[in-house]
Amino acid sequence: MSDSSHTERELSRERLEVFQVLYPLFKEEVFRRRDHMIRLSVFHNAFLVLLLVTMLAVSPGDTPDSTTRWLAIAGIALFSGFFAYVILQQADRHRMAKQQLIKLEKGMGLYQEGWHGNGKTAYPAHWQTDWVTDRSVTIYLAVLTSLAALVIGAMLLRS
Repeated sequence: MSDSSHTERELSRERLEVFQVLYPLFKEEVFRRRDHMIRLSVFHNAFLVLLLVTMLAVSPGDTPDSTTRWLAIAGIALFSGFFAYVILQQADRHRMAKQQLIKLEKGMGLYQEGWHGNGKTAYPAHWQTDWVTDRSVTIYLAVLTSLAALVIGAMLLRS
């Protein structure tokens, strides 16, 4: 057995070991970041809906003074802006992990024909680009913004 073939097998084994460690980590990271975005969105939106319902339950005679109203509006705007920032941060990390995951899958040949005996790929080719057209972050932010606008509008209308 030649020294170069032994070295190549060792390198292949090391690459496989690295892949076996990295692939599950990136796969988990993709799912964890998506879960974080969903949880953040649900928490923020539930808070705003609860605030809206509470405002409806309070009698109109209990209106706050102008200073308190503007401080509350500023607080809602800051709170919503912070959550939007954190959701965007999670989305960016999700995107980076997804890109790395796809690179690892390409390296394994999961998108190449012939993976299965019938000439098909293990993963459909569109999985490499579906994440680019994912609209979930847009939906999270649109709902967040809409609810924040409703709460602010309700605060302004309560005179």
